[in-house]
Amino acid sequence: MKRRLPSLNALRAFEVTARLLSFQQAANELNVTHSAVSHQIKKLEQDLGAELFVRMGRRVALTNLGQRYYQDVHDALQIIERSTEEIFGEPDQGKLVVQFYMGIASRWLVPRLGFFRQQYPELNVELFSTYFSWEYEKSASDLGVVYTEEKDHHLSYQYLFKGSLVPVCSPNLFSEQACSSLAELLTKPLLHVSESPENLSHWLQQQGVMSLDNLEVKVGYDNYQLVLEAAIAGQGVAFVPAFFCCGDIASGKLTVPIELIAPEIGSWYIVYPAASRDNSRVNYFVNWLNKMIEQDSVLQRYLQ
Repeated sequence: MKRRLPSLNALRAFEVTARLLSFQQAANELNVTHSAVSHQIKKLEQDLGAELFVRMGRRVALTNLGQRYYQDVHDALQIIERSTEEIFGEPDQGKLVVQFYMGIASRWLVPRLGFFRQQYPELNVELFSTYFSWEYEKSASDLGVVYTEEKDHHLSYQYLFKGSLVPVCSPNLFSEQACSSLAELLTKPLLHVSESPENLSHWLQQQGVMSLDNLEVKVGYDNYQLVLEAAIAGQGVAFVPAFFCCGDIASGKLTVPIELIAPEIGSWYIVYPAASRDNSRVNYFVNWLNKMIEQDSVLQRYLQ
């Protein structure tokens, strides 16, 4: 006889929502989105063939069947949790080494990392950052966030997003008036990043500009950290992935002078050794990171 057993994720979503009687509070506790919780509950109700909640606008209440089911699910999950802790120890303790590019680590991740540490105070996150290497170094970290066009079949990848190349500059670069056209933008110095030499020409080609002739291109910046500082200092217009500059746009240090963007050639991924797929510390960080990305309104504006 086939066992009728709903997914554990759906049962966890149901237990937390039933306990808190709030989809949003359940999403916060599970460190996922409101829509993810709603989807799990809907799928569970479809699988069971019964409604578990009565939805009243933003409020929810358990049906009679839901109340009966909640008590058994709550008790069962507590037994599983207690047994896991007794046999395998506490999962949210120890060290987690995360690889990030230096520009994103310093400008985007570090300002948010305190929220993760508040949620998992016993989990020690160490950052392994790189200026030049775009490759994941599995011997040095438990997981990484990388931009790539190709995948290594020896590693596990989790898609994050495909972003855009965005022109950014100091708010003072265009004097009192905003940039009104591409032609006006191209009268300013264009800052070139040597670690990604194709970015400037790729952005220009997407706007129909096929040659660098007659344009003032400034070289001498070998990474995004340096070119962003140059842009903030008013030295010209930089063309960088949105992930690198969204924090400076949000703070007002940089502005997007004209809403002309180009899709990045590759995409962004979370990457880790296949053996880490079921590592609870890795999963905690991955869920938290996805939530931070979803909540970043500036970054979301420039995703493809």
